[in-house]
Amino acid sequence: MTADPVHDLKERHLQCCEGAVHPLEIAAELEAAGIGPGTAGRYRHADVFSLAEELYARVPRRPAALRTPPPESPWRRRAPYACLVAVLFALPSLGLWAFRQSGGPGRGPGVGLAAAAALALVAAATSGREHPAAERLGYALGVAALLALVVAGGGLDAAMAAALASGLGAAEWCARWFRHIGWGHLDAAHSRAEFRERMRPVLPVAVGLYLSALSAITFAALALASALRRAVGGGVAAAVAGTDGTAWATQECTGLLLLLVLLLWRCGRTRDALAALLCCLSAVGTAAALTRSPGPGVPAALLWGCGSTAALLLPYAWAVLLRPESHRAVRQPVLPALPDDGS
Repeated sequence: MTADPVHDLKERHLQCCEGAVHPLEIAAELEAAGIGPGTAGRYRHADVFSLAEELYARVPRRPAALRTPPPESPWRRRAPYACLVAVLFALPSLGLWAFRQSGGPGRGPGVGLAAAAALALVAAATSGREHPAAERLGYALGVAALLALVVAGGGLDAAMAAALASGLGAAEWCARWFRHIGWGHLDAAHSRAEFRERMRPVLPVAVGLYLSALSAITFAALALASALRRAVGGGVAAAVAGTDGTAWATQECTGLLLLLVLLLWRCGRTRDALAALLCCLSAVGTAAALTRSPGPGVPAALLWGCGSTAALLLPYAWAVLLRPESHRAVRQPVLPALPDDGS
């Protein structure tokens, strides 16, 4: 070690120091490298955070054109994109419903596969360009497979399936809002403990906002379907009364799982998001095999599969999304001409 041990440390972590937007990012990198309170004294500092502050002050930031800009996303900027996502995901389910209503062979495998392919294309198009192509493909296939079980597999009523697909727009809004709040706290917090304290209530608020929005969308979809069918004269109350608690529970559990996956995806936890989708699909497949009933067993399989996965994923997501490193900008290739994706 040289006379200036901090210089050696700076050279080893130069890329992180150049791209950091806050000392917390450097502190997280140092802790991941095994530098803790016990070893910070070797670098003439009392703790890792003061060492990270010195590194942050020593290393100049890279030019703004070479860094991903912070996600400046007020609600006016998030809302149009969220509405576009909602429309794009709702179109395949609405098209399948209209085809079935017209008397076509909507139960055939070809139509279901076409709807699943359309959902996969939408998921791929809205997954974000900052992730590798292989991860984007896995994300698109996982989301499309789960939605296809609902939309084309008869897991829920057609109106509820369309509402769930459309609810991904609300999930997108909540995920980008969560990222925006995380960036604000990352800039204001003075330690990892303070950052965790600031972020602790944000995920429950995001989940509450999304589930409320999903319930409202589902309620409106059921009411509209009831009015279009002219089968029940009770209007909105009859539409909701005609849907049992199992369908509502399946709707909320599936929506919660999709929100958690999207939160992890948008915060750079792509492997966690892909693992959650894989576990959910495996759990749904296992539950469907245990029910041994291809008709009524589909909603039950979705409820048990998505519900159990969401119950396990929620505390894990809450823990990892409290970490500052989950809120650093996802760095794109050095292409200054690329426009901001609006996140």
